[in-house]
Amino acid sequence: MRNPLLAPELRELLLDGKPEELRQFLEELHPNDAAAFLASLETDEIVQALSAMPAQLEREVFSYLDPEAQDAILLGAGRERVKGLLRAMPSDERYAFLERLDDRVRESVVPLLEQAARLDYLRREQFEKQQVGSFLNTEYCALEPHMTVVEALAELRRQAPSRETIYYLYVVDKDKKLVGFLSLRDLITARDRDTIEKLMKTEPVSIHVTADQEQAAKVIREYDLIALPVVDDTGRLVGIVTYDDAADIQQAEETEDIERMAGLSGKSEGESYFEASTLELIRRRAPLIAFIAGFYVLTASVIASQEEALPGTMLVALLPMVMATGGSVGTQSSSLIIRAITVGDVGSRPLRAVLWKELRVSAGIAAVLSCIVFLEGFVLGSFDKVYAGAIQTLLLACGALGVAMTFHVMSAAVIGAAVPIVAKLLHRDPAMVSTPAVTAIADLSGASIFFGVLLLLGVLR
Repeated sequence: MRNPLLAPELRELLLDGKPEELRQFLEELHPNDAAAFLASLETDEIVQALSAMPAQLEREVFSYLDPEAQDAILLGAGRERVKGLLRAMPSDERYAFLERLDDRVRESVVPLLEQAARLDYLRREQFEKQQVGSFLNTEYCALEPHMTVVEALAELRRQAPSRETIYYLYVVDKDKKLVGFLSLRDLITARDRDTIEKLMKTEPVSIHVTADQEQAAKVIREYDLIALPVVDDTGRLVGIVTYDDAADIQQAEETEDIERMAGLSGKSEGESYFEASTLELIRRRAPLIAFIAGFYVLTASVIASQEEALPGTMLVALLPMVMATGGSVGTQSSSLIIRAITVGDVGSRPLRAVLWKELRVSAGIAAVLSCIVFLEGFVLGSFDKVYAGAIQTLLLACGALGVAMTFHVMSAAVIGAAVPIVAKLLHRDPAMVSTPAVTAIADLSGASIFFGVLLLLGVLR
């Protein structure tokens, strides 16, 4: 949630030097909502607002801020403040945060970590990003089998303030091997004299530290777990994967599936639509479109081979390529925006921001495709017999095709981005409406642009 309308009021409190009122307002909110309100401010204003908060609230709100704001704040914060912010983060979120930083910045920040946190970071570096060991959480509660209920409750009170979840309590032996678990309910309803060994459930469901993240999410879903223990080769408990981690994994996997359906190459690595750079989106979207364009080149060649029977053969031959390629770009845009709407990436962004992003991406893709169209038109090399032998006219026609391709691809991308958003505003399902609507509108606009450009440049008469 973002609320730009509140920005003037927040700024007024900062300018009037009323940090107490600002603190009281933000303390009444959930840290996530407080971060959303602060997101409407400039970075230096966010820093000023965070300074007015108690240390614990500041760290909680910081963890919910957008990655760009976190990076900017970290770079401008003092040494002790950086240490405090990083110390307050759960181990898995801290690692993900550090991995986002530039190498140079990360090298200066990692030494600020406490020894245990620094060793935790280095250990995670040994795993691939898709493996459980890279994102597990080390803030779990562990008990020993010989403890009584009274001793266990005392130990739990000691551990709880620094743990992410205490509902599941894991039982380990003297070698830290996982031997059982019990729930918090089991503990607080037991008799004081009972031992943990008597209460615990043996043979707990667990997963190996090198397992794939998708497997972890599947186990959590199948067994309906709040947290899943992670063990190494010796059976030692090294961390847990929580249900919110599983939700993030599920979202990432679904995003990857959607992107594959849309024909995007590579992986988004968890980036949101607006976090991904224009060049990155071009790199991921252009290869398949260019590959598909190659098939339309072959189609054009087949049509051109029948030039005796068709007037204006070359123009007719390349029309399917221009129209269908633009439609593919529009479908890609539509798929990305539907995904972004689903996970909340564009819900608070104005339509113009989305369209401007798509215009820049599609311009890069169009530059590649227009070159293909130009070269194809020149190689196939024969338009109407009226133009036979007129090289300058041939070049003009090929250039016209390139211009038509550029405008159509850009318009199709904008259409593909706009249709899901408009469907959402009209309370329709974007996934149901977008593909047929984008295809129909893109075909109409493609034909109109194609012949319009050719007429405008005098290629058609």
